[in-house]
Amino acid sequence: MTSCVYPSGVTDAEKFWDRASGVYDGGIDYVFGNSMRHILLAELEKERDLCRTVEFGCGTGFFTPALATRSESVVATDLSGQMVSLTREKMKGVPNVSAQKENCEKTTFASGTFDSAFLGLTLNMVDGPATISEMHRILKPGGRLFITVPTNEGIGIGGLFGVILRNLKVFRRVRQPGTVLYTQKSLHDLVEKGGFSVQSMEMLTDREHPGGFHGIYMRAMKR
Repeated sequence: MTSCVYPSGVTDAEKFWDRASGVYDGGIDYVFGNSMRHILLAELEKERDLCRTVEFGCGTGFFTPALATRSESVVATDLSGQMVSLTREKMKGVPNVSAQKENCEKTTFASGTFDSAFLGLTLNMVDGPATISEMHRILKPGGRLFITVPTNEGIGIGGLFGVILRNLKVFRRVRQPGTVLYTQKSLHDLVEKGGFSVQSMEMLTDREHPGGFHGIYMRAMKR
């Protein structure tokens, strides 16, 4: 998967997310058409003892507080510098959290640095094989990988059309840069092929708001 690169070295994805940072929280919930982010957050809050954690796609810091209370330390990262700034401000005064700009497809971290890695609504907008390979490299043996992605699996044509219209209204494009929508099977196969053993995978739905995106929550362990 390739991205256009502007003369300054900023990719089209970085430019898009920098521009979208101010409207992301309300915008993404509107695009999903439901409370899926909060449902995924509730699932994350079930985790315990994550130890040394890295988060990719921290965005505005929606998932970061939950990671902070379940980890010895958290490095929250995003491709967008504007998003990193918002997370850094949100987590100001939380001693076990730092925030920095990183590309999850190729990070600056040493091999075997982390006990846990969390990809929050991120894998569906990056190079999947490259990202999973990088997660395998930076995690310790037996390290845990947590993935949340939206999925259109089980959503009808009307629901998909609604998502497209909401994307156009909020972000002025049909979809975000690099978007790949996974099914449970395609996500399972990607992660297993990347050197992980899938421990569990759940399809989460918002029954109060039918027609919006469903969500997949996956737990995996480095082999």
